[in-house]
Amino acid sequence: MPLDTAEKQGKKVFHTTKIDKFLASFSGGKDSQVVLDLCTRAIPSTEFEVIYSDTGYELPPSLNLYQQVQDHYHKLFPDLKFSLTRNHESVLNYWDKIGTPSDKHRWCCSIMKTAPLYRSLKIEGTNKQAKALAFEGVRAEESVMRSNYERIGKGVKHDTVINARPILNWNTTEIFLYLFAHDLPLNEAYRFGKPRVGCLICPFSSPWDDMIVNKRYKQDLKPFLSRLVNISKQRHIPNLEEYIKEHKWKLRASGNDIGSKTKVLFPKQFPTFVANVSNAQKTIEHWLPVLCEYNIMGEGNKKFGELRFDKTVYRFDITYNTEHDYTFILHEVQNPKLVQLIKRIIYKSAFCINCEGCEVECPTGALSVYPEIKIDKSKCIHCHKCLLFHDQGCIVANSLIMTTSTNTKGGGISKIGTFGIHSEWLQEFLSDPDGFWTSNSLGNKQEQSFKAWLIDAEMIDQKKNLTPFGDFCTKHRENELDLIWELIWINFAYSSVLTNWFINTINPDQQFTKALLDELALNEFDGTKSTITYAIGGFMQIFKYSPIGDFLSQGQSHDGKNFFRGRHEGLSEVALAYSIYKYATSKGIRSLRISDFYVEDCQTGPVKEFAISKLTFTKLLRQLNSASNRVLIAELNMGLDSITLREDLSSMDILKQLVL
Repeated sequence: MPLDTAEKQGKKVFHTTKIDKFLASFSGGKDSQVVLDLCTRAIPSTEFEVIYSDTGYELPPSLNLYQQVQDHYHKLFPDLKFSLTRNHESVLNYWDKIGTPSDKHRWCCSIMKTAPLYRSLKIEGTNKQAKALAFEGVRAEESVMRSNYERIGKGVKHDTVINARPILNWNTTEIFLYLFAHDLPLNEAYRFGKPRVGCLICPFSSPWDDMIVNKRYKQDLKPFLSRLVNISKQRHIPNLEEYIKEHKWKLRASGNDIGSKTKVLFPKQFPTFVANVSNAQKTIEHWLPVLCEYNIMGEGNKKFGELRFDKTVYRFDITYNTEHDYTFILHEVQNPKLVQLIKRIIYKSAFCINCEGCEVECPTGALSVYPEIKIDKSKCIHCHKCLLFHDQGCIVANSLIMTTSTNTKGGGISKIGTFGIHSEWLQEFLSDPDGFWTSNSLGNKQEQSFKAWLIDAEMIDQKKNLTPFGDFCTKHRENELDLIWELIWINFAYSSVLTNWFINTINPDQQFTKALLDELALNEFDGTKSTITYAIGGFMQIFKYSPIGDFLSQGQSHDGKNFFRGRHEGLSEVALAYSIYKYATSKGIRSLRISDFYVEDCQTGPVKEFAISKLTFTKLLRQLNSASNRVLIAELNMGLDSITLREDLSSMDILKQLVL
């Protein structure tokens, strides 16, 4: 209620959050309709705005409904404001530049919906994002992930937006009863059988949804299907009719065959960082201002300068072969965080197409991307949110990077052959590591595969000698076998190419099959089809023949064909501490936050490895923090989530300290 009204009623303000705009997000679906109607009953019509994002994929009845809804409410509330947002470019043009959206590169939501929406919320005349309270029609019934949502979420999708979910606990029946009871217009797509109304074409749609759209909105779908056919022909996709009919385009995991001519190579990273870029969309100087304070001198094709990062000054050189081809060199760099950010600067410079995706992440209004990149140095606070919001720092780079990276992952595929790590093999090895290689019951190919897995588990070296970790496992094999498997999976995340790919490809609570992994891996790894599919077969054996499948919940299966990646909420304190130290060592840091493990670009750590919830993570940290032999400091009260690690301990020291 208005503040003056509250004061007249004798109410007191005990907590306040500055809100510049109140809005109801309208999508054309039944849930957003109910939320909009609830808003009109609870909030003065002059105090909030209705926003509909036209993605370019909209179902015809959704666009029609938007007009019906405006007519309906303008009769009741003539001053209620409705706004329509669109990206400056058509979605099919982005298909040509970024590639078709897929289950791994669903870029359309960010570019076609989120970016235009939040860009429209900027405070007039400042380019700064408004603090907004958005009422949205999210319901817990819709998915496992949404069932864990809170009714109020601050900074969930965007730092400056609070998401309010008034119908979070409503079921579908209640939604329709509300619509009918209040005689509200209904999207006709529901009457045709669609359980949810969304886009005409989507990598996450079900076969049923696709069938309904194909039958009812064939003409509207035609431009997208025609483009898919043309793209597929250009890429020489075999079995074209099956590829389109079976919607295999949805499985695109990389940028292979997109046809991008842009290339980014990193021949050296420490102690001298070198990047070679060709056919870049922008120069590095377009994006360098967001990194830190710097100066640059020189003319023509050679420039040099210094940048100040974390109170340290670094020298750099830029040599331009052409305006779009250059080499960037950063001298004497040992800071992993700086290298990570520089690589993102390089990627953004190389692939930026002014899509607006990162502009709305800027909290100060310093960044403007369209129609050209402008960075107001007086406003930029070097928060790096425009670099950290997405993998590689750029949506386009993330979609196309597989065509340009020299860090090919194919080298780690063939070594495991066709066999995974088996529980009984490990027990046999741990009981007699010295005599195992002369007296084991394995065949030659099994032994070679098992050796490769033991190396990835960091138990042995290339000469089959026991490592300190392997020695720990032999000493504790009888009493700590569950812990050993947790530690093995953590080590695999760093040393096994396939494991790291798997935990970053298959999401928690996702079903998968070998056929699906084969399809995704063929787009990801170099090598022959047989080599890759055999390796995937070997990798999937670890789910069947070791506790990694059921106990760690990484590949649960009832029939041996269909698998499910769950969450290992029973993670031990020791494994959590080991994983955190392992992660911190890889990043060269000793201070971090729980939230660091939940960002999109985090590729290892306990959340990525075991998919644990924040509740479990926090609980285990509290236990470690209160232990007598404390190995870390966790500050978790008053909204803090900081973790400080001891300088004198390594991940192996954790095991020595916590396991008696």
